[in-house]
Amino acid sequence: MLISTEKQFLFVANTKTASTSIEHALMEHADIYRTGSPARKHIGIHQVYHLYDVLFSQPAHHPDRYFKFGVMREPLDWISSWFRYRKGNQVAAPLPAEMTFEAFWQQQDWNIRTPEGWKYLQRHLFCAPAGGPVLMDVIIPYPQLEAMFAEICAALGVKATLSRQNVSTWQAADVIPTHLHDELRAFYAPDYQLWEQLGEINAVGMAKVRRQKQG
Repeated sequence: MLISTEKQFLFVANTKTASTSIEHALMEHADIYRTGSPARKHIGIHQVYHLYDVLFSQPAHHPDRYFKFGVMREPLDWISSWFRYRKGNQVAAPLPAEMTFEAFWQQQDWNIRTPEGWKYLQRHLFCAPAGGPVLMDVIIPYPQLEAMFAEICAALGVKATLSRQNVSTWQAADVIPTHLHDELRAFYAPDYQLWEQLGEINAVGMAKVRRQKQG
């Protein structure tokens, strides 16, 4: 999570969506940031408002004045990326070398459900709690990251270049068995609902950041 009070942007860091690369690119422009452990780094926008209410309660720093953005991945691509990352990288909670995706899915660990048993969804980072509205200006679809990030940086008056950081070393394709696709799509239905709205959301949000550039 990064906040720039000068450039007035707020970046919400989703998991497995190049968030480390974006942090490296924008860190010098941020005066408030949360990096390190996943619990510190990957907090939702409603948590950001709560933690930094002293800042956002000031008229000059009302949330509407900030350009709020993050990155989202197609849900099956996102969970398969988590699987590949924990299989191939040096991580705190590695998966056994022989574990299949189906076994990983069946164990329903913290990548799939929270300790309280709730679904671990990407939308929780970008929306108000309890199925509330989207609180972001732009949620970049992962395949469009480079082009949209470059346009956002230009509009904000920020010079930044994305580098590849924290990449999964195990690059196997099609790790999710076909017979699980319907089950996973049903599980991630709330994320798919958001995913399908990104074009509409981003049209409005990108118009906002373009106006910011003109102003």
